[in-house]
Amino acid sequence: MNNLILEISRHTWEQMQCGCNRSAEHIPRDFLDAIRGPLPERIGEGWADNHAYIQSNLMQPAAATASIVAAAIAEPEVPVQWRPQLLAVLANLVQGEQDDISENCKQSVRGCSENLFEEIAAGRSIMAAGYAFELLMDYPDLKERLHFYQVKARENLPADLRAEILNLDSL
Repeated sequence: MNNLILEISRHTWEQMQCGCNRSAEHIPRDFLDAIRGPLPERIGEGWADNHAYIQSNLMQPAAATASIVAAAIAEPEVPVQWRPQLLAVLANLVQGEQDDISENCKQSVRGCSENLFEEIAAGRSIMAAGYAFELLMDYPDLKERLHFYQVKARENLPADLRAEILNLDSL
């Protein structure tokens, strides 16, 4: 997990206040422990939920958390069953209420857009493909390519995101 470890080290976690009122330095450690274990019951439980975000409120480490989640999506060592959870956490981070923090989270997602398109094409998980599709909808310059994937990888998407239901031009 070289890229993920490098991305973690890029941030000064100990200088950020976590949603749990401690230093955010535990987030990367808890994240790495989590992805090595079973899926939690709740999205982001133990490392993102109530730490990088509380409901729709983004906390100080949200953008750094988005960057490590984006890096994790590209890591082949991260178990496939974690992909829907990771993409759901990214969705929570980019849709948070604090626009400035949310914008920084969107930059991380933009940086992993190739991985999101790959998630749609791969057909590993309809849920993961759905989250990837919805994340990519935030980038107008990718709309034409996203529509192509919407049509060509139709069977990989949830029914409500297929072209016959969702017209990207109307957004």
